[in-house]
Amino acid sequence: MLKKILIAVSLLLSVWLFACPFVARAQSSDWARIVDDDVYLYSNADGATRCFVLEKSYYVEILGEEDNMYRVSVMQNDRDFPKITGYVYRNSVTPCAPPVAPYYPTEKVTVTRGSASVRLSPTQNAQTEIVALNSQQLSYYGSLLSYGTKWYYVYYGDVLGYVEADTVSAPNILPHPTPLPSKPVVTPPAEQPQQPAETSKTPTAEILLIVFVVVLAVGLTLALFLPGNIKKKNSVFETDI
Repeated sequence: MLKKILIAVSLLLSVWLFACPFVARAQSSDWARIVDDDVYLYSNADGATRCFVLEKSYYVEILGEEDNMYRVSVMQNDRDFPKITGYVYRNSVTPCAPPVAPYYPTEKVTVTRGSASVRLSPTQNAQTEIVALNSQQLSYYGSLLSYGTKWYYVYYGDVLGYVEADTVSAPNILPHPTPLPSKPVVTPPAEQPQQPAETSKTPTAEILLIVFVVVLAVGLTLALFLPGNIKKKNSVFETDI
């Protein structure tokens, strides 16, 4: 009997261990979408160094979490667009279900001058890693404004680095085919029209009644106290006596 119970418990434990990873995976998301402007990819989890601005409406793959950051990868990892990793703030992206390809735009920029230097960092004094000649194409990842100059983060000749934007053509980035979620529009409550202050109105009948009473009172007072009336009353009194 004890042996049967142990076998049953082992079977239940095996089923639980087998099912739980799938349940946990179904409840979590391995992707995040860039739904806002100016979402940066950082080179480390402390957010000290910005790599470039990620393209809005596209996706990054979540590889892990560190404090308030996601560790993510960008690109699909092919020959011209190798996958890179970095960090994004968790509140700057929106976790989502696995997206529809393309996950990130694969655009190239073309050198429009005699040459364009791909540098290690986005400054004109930074080390030049490689030089691309006129009409050569570089794989584009994102842009960054540094010290008043716009730079593109690119891949060329097995090298990742920065090229000045005005030495190459601008990338033609179209929005992802999946529409961005619409944000709720909060409309302020309509102002209620102010009701005109009610003016006190005395009915016409009441006015006439008041006037009549006043006139009657004045008439009676005059009738009683006029000199002629007083004299007449005195004469009558004297005659009676």
